[in-house]
Formats: sequence, C-alpha cells, structure tokens
Amino acid sequence: MKRLRARRTALLTLAVIFLAVASVWDAFVAIGRTLAGFLPWDRFKQAFAALIDRLPAPLVLLIFLVPFLIIEPLQVVATVAIAMGYVVSGAIAWIVLKILAVGLIPAIFDLTQHKLMTMPWFVRAYDKVVAFHHYADQIIAPYKEAAAALLRQWRLRAAAATRRIPGAAQLAARFAARRRAANGRPPVAGRG
Repeated sequence: MKRLRARRTALLTLAVIFLAVASVWDAFVAIGRTLAGFLPWDRFKQAFAALIDRLPAPLVLLIFLVPFLIIEPLQVVATVAIAMGYVVSGAIAWIVLKILAVGLIPAIFDLTQHKLMTMPWFVRAYDKVVAFHHYADQIIAPYKEAAAALLRQWRLRAAAATRRIPGAAQLAARFAARRRAANGRPPVAGRG
C-alpha cells in the first residue's frame, strides 16, 4: 500500500512538472509567433522553411538540437559558478540561459517540426510525449478542479468580507472596471 502511494505521488509530481513545462513551452511558442508577427520574419521564416525542406532530416534534427547542446553545458557551468561562490553572477547566467532555452528551442521546433516528423522514430517519440501529456492531464484534472473550487470559495469569502467593509465594494468595482478597460473589454452595466 505504501509503495503504491509513493509511486502515485511520484507519478503525480512528474505529471505536474511535465504539464508546467509543457504550458511554458506552449506559451513561448505563442510569444514567438506573436513576436514574429511584429518583426519582418515572414521572409526569414520562408527562407528558413525552404532551407529546412532542402536539408535531410538528420541535419534538421541537428539544427533542432544545437541550442540544447550549447545551452545545457553552459547551465552546468553556471551551476558550478554558483557552487564556487559566484552566486549572483551564476544565478543570473543560469536564469538567462534557461529563458533562452525555453524561448529558443520551442521556436526552432515550431519551424522544423514538419521535417522532423518525416523520421519514423521521431514520430514515435513525439507520439509518446503527446500521449504522456494527455495522461498527465487526466491525472491532474481532479486536482485542477479542486483548486478551482477552492479559488471560487476564496473569492466568495473575499466578496462577503468586502461587503462588510464600508467603501471596499466601490473600490473593488473601480479596480475591476480599470482591469476590464485595460484588457479592452466594455464596462459592466451598473446595477439598478
């Protein structure tokens, strides 16, 4: 019984980490696409896609792995710098490298995915990652629902508490109206 509980806890932890990394990955792909819309990347993307189409798949895999092969050893160097007492500079280097890795690798994958999917072993590995993503979603779903219910409960308690404090409701309404306006949404019609 204890082994099953430990195994389930380990699997749940792995699923949470996996989904967190996957959501960060998706966010950086979306940010990369948004930035590509602002920059004149259309010609670059077309030229890069044409280059990718001409190259053999193993070479495209190498292009996909180069940032990883450069950044990961440098992260080890940054970790060693932290261990040797260069905490601030090592931490800054580690954070910059991590942001670079999480930002660059998804963008390159997005540009090379069509060619990488021509390799059968890569398709199998990708399918396994996607299957684990769905499995992790299923494992985490009850916890997400419980967290959402808890958050709703906290919001109701906060709303009840603000109703008891004079002026807090008006302050909260002004804050919500400013937030709605900042997000480009129309103001909520006043209540009678």
